[in-house]
Amino acid sequence: MDELKRVGVFTKVVAAGSFSEAARKLGVAKSAVSKQISLLEEEVGVRLLNRTTRKLSLTEAGSIYYRHCEHIVSRAEIALNELRQYQNQPTGTLRVSSPISFGRALLIPVIKELRSLYPLLKIDLQLSDEVIDMVENSIDLTVRIGQLQDSNLIAKKLCDTPVVIFASPEYLANYGAPKTPSDLIDHQWISLSILSSPIVGTFHHKITQEPAEHQISSNLKINSVDAIIDAALQGLGISALVKTTVHEELRNGKLIPVLEDYELTPRGIYALYPHREHLPPKVRIFMDFLEKHCQKANWALPVL
Repeated sequence: MDELKRVGVFTKVVAAGSFSEAARKLGVAKSAVSKQISLLEEEVGVRLLNRTTRKLSLTEAGSIYYRHCEHIVSRAEIALNELRQYQNQPTGTLRVSSPISFGRALLIPVIKELRSLYPLLKIDLQLSDEVIDMVENSIDLTVRIGQLQDSNLIAKKLCDTPVVIFASPEYLANYGAPKTPSDLIDHQWISLSILSSPIVGTFHHKITQEPAEHQISSNLKINSVDAIIDAALQGLGISALVKTTVHEELRNGKLIPVLEDYELTPRGIYALYPHREHLPPKVRIFMDFLEKHCQKANWALPVL
């Protein structure tokens, strides 16, 4: 490492034509420059510079050595410039994971905007409703919804999203709509099998905030959010999902919200990444875009 430093000093001296000028450009004392050159000559075992009181010139060996040193310094400067550009301009491949429906609803628009501004950035998006091991799968950033398991990952809350109870017009026409959470015991329930229970959280009345008892018996369990939406659209039952995954179906009337006088605790949407220190620009920029999109989405609630 010291030899590389001395190579840099040597090229500065040759380019400047004197120890004094090189010392001025380097911001050090002339004696420090002279010492570095002497140590370099000791290391290579040959005299590199002819020194006189009036001028400085390269020896024959010094000329040969300088050609190689000039190339080394040039490559080092290129590497440093590329590193600075990397820090300011995200490049390489960003590996992101997310639940399927959330990825389709939010991450695809985020990626579209990001790619238009940073065309050198490659995105590897892995969608799954199962929890993916970030370290094992070399994931840079993952999005998760709901209660987080204890882990060594760093979590940043982006926003909250309401939980919606819904059914299709066909189902409601055939079986009627529940009036209170306790009525759910008489209805068909479609549950997400990866959850610990058919429904997570407690119902509260929106006005009084009184808790409401409920019992749910699920005869249909599905491990895919998209498949639950399809099953509900086919009139197979009532279900509950975060609004972000069904806001389009609710907007166009294909699904109808039920139990609107009651609410479940909103679910948090989080960005998780492995390390807090030295966050790569590609992760930081993607997370900034994601947070901006979450905060302005019509299904999002602000972080309290």
